[in-house]
Amino acid sequence: MKFINAVAYREYRIRLTNPVLPLWDVLVPVVYLIVFGSSLESWIGAGVAHVGYATFFLGGVLAMGTFSIAMNSSYAFFEDLQSGMFHEMLTYPFARRDILFGKLLFNSAFGIFGALLLLLAGTLVLKTPLLPARLPAVVGWTFVGTAAWYLFFTWISLRARGFNAYHTTTSTLYLVLMFVSNLFYPTETLPVWIRWLAWANPITWQTDVLRYLTYGSEVTRLLQAEVLLFVIFVVVCFWLSNRSLNAPIE
Repeated sequence: MKFINAVAYREYRIRLTNPVLPLWDVLVPVVYLIVFGSSLESWIGAGVAHVGYATFFLGGVLAMGTFSIAMNSSYAFFEDLQSGMFHEMLTYPFARRDILFGKLLFNSAFGIFGALLLLLAGTLVLKTPLLPARLPAVVGWTFVGTAAWYLFFTWISLRARGFNAYHTTTSTLYLVLMFVSNLFYPTETLPVWIRWLAWANPITWQTDVLRYLTYGSEVTRLLQAEVLLFVIFVVVCFWLSNRSLNAPIE
């Protein structure tokens, strides 16, 4: 465990060298929530899923926060590979999986901090409901969500060759996964062919669970299936990232 903690601490120190990036990770989702939540609340009102738009949007922004933190954090992994630091770390007396778990530990804690900040901003500024009994579940699901996207983007960073390939891949995934989902709008309002793509998007699964936890939407078979699918997604992402990490690294 001490090696995992050491890697997590290194990740923390790296973040301190560029404080703009962590501020971006936690403050941009808050700005999204307040700006879009307040402006569209007055326009749409309770026309979204029988709740105010700000309440509806909160679950989506919580998912966005875990996604953004994981994507930005994977760049540190990519930089380590490009600079040769990663190959030096392979000579240290700990397993490769400790590198993965150490980085995951820091980013999950950071994701939980960002989620709590979003809940606080939503409650104080937009008056979104807060269900204290479900707060531990929100924290737990945030951990799962951050882990899923961090493992996914770690796999991308380990497979990408060159900055252009990495940047193009992650930017494309950001746009497609964010906007072909129910993060900003209900899935039912999308055209049929896009709707099916949105239902197949892990962000949609994650967001639906967070909406259930933040304002108590109805438990349906679809929601139960989404929980199972997202857990499978985490397992697959772990297998892919761990397999790539233990393969020969160019």
